[in-house]
Amino acid sequence: MRKPRPMAQRQRHADAPLAIDAFGEGGFRIAGDRHEGSIKLFAGQALAWPMPSGADAKSLTADDFAVFVEAQTRPDVVVLGVGARMRHPAPEVRKLFRDSGIGLEVADTPTACRIYNIIAGEARRVGAALIAV
Repeated sequence: MRKPRPMAQRQRHADAPLAIDAFGEGGFRIAGDRHEGSIKLFAGQALAWPMPSGADAKSLTADDFAVFVEAQTRPDVVVLGVGARMRHPAPEVRKLFRDSGIGLEVADTPTACRIYNIIAGEARRVGAALIAV
Protein backbone atom coordinates (compact mmCIF):
# COMPACT_ATOMS: atom_id res chain seq x y z
CA MET A 1 0.00 0.00 0.00
CA ARG A 2 1.40 3.38 -1.00
CA LYS A 3 1.77 6.13 1.51
CA PRO A 4 -0.51 9.09 0.74
CA ARG A 5 1.29 12.17 -0.50
CA PRO A 6 0.44 15.55 0.94
CA MET A 7 -1.32 17.89 -1.45
CA ALA A 8 0.85 20.58 -2.93
CA GLN A 9 0.30 23.96 -1.32
CA ARG A 10 -0.27 26.69 -3.86
CA GLN A 11 1.17 30.04 -3.05
CA ARG A 12 -1.16 32.93 -3.82
CA HIS A 13 0.53 35.55 -5.96
CA ALA A 14 0.40 39.03 -4.45
CA ASP A 15 -1.78 40.33 -7.29
CA ALA A 16 -4.06 37.26 -7.56
CA PRO A 17 -7.79 37.94 -7.17
CA LEU A 18 -9.09 37.78 -3.60
CA ALA A 19 -12.08 35.53 -2.91
CA ILE A 20 -15.36 36.98 -1.68
CA ASP A 21 -16.34 34.74 1.22
CA ALA A 22 -19.54 36.54 2.23
CA PHE A 23 -21.52 39.75 1.78
CA GLY A 24 -24.34 41.56 3.53
CA GLU A 25 -25.06 43.67 6.59
CA GLY A 26 -23.32 46.61 4.95
CA GLY A 27 -20.03 44.95 4.05
CA PHE A 28 -18.06 41.97 2.78
CA ARG A 29 -15.78 39.21 4.02
CA ILE A 30 -12.83 39.07 1.64
CA ALA A 31 -10.22 36.32 2.01
CA GLY A 32 -11.32 35.89 5.64
CA ASP A 33 -11.26 39.60 6.61
CA ARG A 34 -14.37 41.72 7.22
CA HIS A 35 -14.60 45.00 5.25
CA GLU A 36 -17.34 47.48 6.09
CA GLY A 37 -18.97 49.48 3.31
CA SER A 38 -18.51 49.40 -0.44
CA ILE A 39 -15.24 48.08 -1.87
CA LYS A 40 -13.13 47.68 -4.97
CA LEU A 41 -11.13 44.50 -5.54
CA PHE A 42 -8.17 44.47 -7.87
CA ALA A 43 -4.58 43.22 -8.07
CA GLY A 44 -4.77 41.33 -4.79
CA GLN A 45 -6.14 44.27 -2.82
CA ALA A 46 -9.45 45.17 -1.21
CA LEU A 47 -9.85 48.94 -1.30
CA ALA A 48 -12.46 50.94 0.59
CA TRP A 49 -14.86 52.71 -1.78
CA PRO A 50 -16.55 55.53 0.14
CA MET A 51 -20.06 55.98 -1.21
CA PRO A 52 -22.37 58.83 -0.24
CA SER A 53 -25.66 57.83 1.36
CA GLY A 54 -28.21 56.97 -1.30
CA ALA A 55 -25.61 56.47 -4.05
CA ASP A 56 -26.64 54.16 -6.85
CA ALA A 57 -25.46 53.07 -10.28
CA LYS A 58 -26.62 56.29 -11.96
CA SER A 59 -24.47 58.43 -9.63
CA LEU A 60 -21.22 56.65 -10.55
CA THR A 61 -18.68 58.51 -12.66
CA ALA A 62 -15.46 57.72 -14.50
CA ASP A 63 -13.50 58.77 -11.39
CA ASP A 64 -14.98 55.82 -9.50
CA PHE A 65 -13.14 53.43 -11.82
CA ALA A 66 -9.73 55.08 -12.16
CA VAL A 67 -8.03 52.24 -10.25
CA PHE A 68 -8.96 49.89 -13.09
CA VAL A 69 -8.50 52.03 -16.21
CA GLU A 70 -5.26 53.68 -15.05
CA ALA A 71 -3.60 50.44 -13.95
CA GLN A 72 -0.39 49.43 -15.67
CA THR A 73 -1.85 45.95 -16.12
CA ARG A 74 -5.56 46.42 -16.63
CA PRO A 75 -8.13 43.78 -15.76
CA ASP A 76 -9.79 41.79 -18.54
CA VAL A 77 -13.15 42.48 -16.95
CA VAL A 78 -14.62 44.48 -14.06
CA VAL A 79 -17.70 43.23 -12.25
CA LEU A 80 -19.87 46.09 -11.00
CA GLY A 81 -22.27 45.32 -8.15
CA VAL A 82 -24.85 48.10 -8.09
CA GLY A 83 -26.59 47.36 -4.78
CA ALA A 84 -29.63 45.32 -3.83
CA ARG A 85 -31.46 45.89 -7.12
CA MET A 86 -30.19 45.87 -10.68
CA ARG A 87 -29.67 49.36 -12.11
CA HIS A 88 -27.65 50.35 -15.14
CA PRO A 89 -24.76 52.79 -14.75
CA ALA A 90 -24.63 56.06 -16.69
CA PRO A 91 -23.68 55.74 -20.38
CA GLU A 92 -20.37 57.53 -19.67
CA VAL A 93 -19.32 54.63 -17.41
CA ARG A 94 -20.01 52.03 -20.11
CA LYS A 95 -18.16 54.21 -22.65
CA LEU A 96 -15.16 54.49 -20.31
CA PHE A 97 -14.81 50.72 -20.12
CA ARG A 98 -15.42 50.21 -23.84
CA ASP A 99 -12.81 52.86 -24.73
CA SER A 100 -10.34 51.29 -22.26
CA GLY A 101 -10.73 47.80 -23.70
CA ILE A 102 -11.99 46.42 -20.38
CA GLY A 103 -15.10 44.25 -20.21
CA LEU A 104 -17.86 45.38 -17.83
CA GLU A 105 -20.37 43.05 -16.19
CA VAL A 106 -23.15 44.81 -14.25
CA ALA A 107 -25.41 43.03 -11.76
CA ASP A 108 -27.03 43.46 -8.38
CA THR A 109 -24.33 43.07 -5.71
CA PRO A 110 -25.19 39.51 -4.59
CA THR A 111 -25.05 38.27 -8.19
CA ALA A 112 -21.92 40.34 -8.88
CA CYS A 113 -20.12 38.63 -5.98
CA ARG A 114 -20.86 35.23 -7.47
CA ILE A 115 -19.82 36.32 -10.99
CA TYR A 116 -16.57 37.77 -9.63
CA ASN A 117 -15.68 34.55 -7.76
CA ILE A 118 -16.31 32.46 -10.88
CA ILE A 119 -14.10 34.66 -13.06
CA ALA A 120 -11.42 34.84 -10.35
CA GLY A 121 -11.47 31.04 -10.16
CA GLU A 122 -10.61 30.94 -13.86
CA ALA A 123 -7.36 32.79 -13.05
CA ARG A 124 -8.36 35.75 -15.23
CA ARG A 125 -7.44 39.35 -14.45
CA VAL A 126 -10.64 40.53 -12.83
CA GLY A 127 -11.63 43.53 -10.76
CA ALA A 128 -14.79 44.33 -8.86
CA ALA A 129 -16.51 47.49 -7.70
CA LEU A 130 -19.19 46.48 -5.21
CA ILE A 131 -21.79 48.70 -3.55
CA ALA A 132 -22.48 47.23 -0.11
CA VAL A 133 -25.85 45.65 0.67
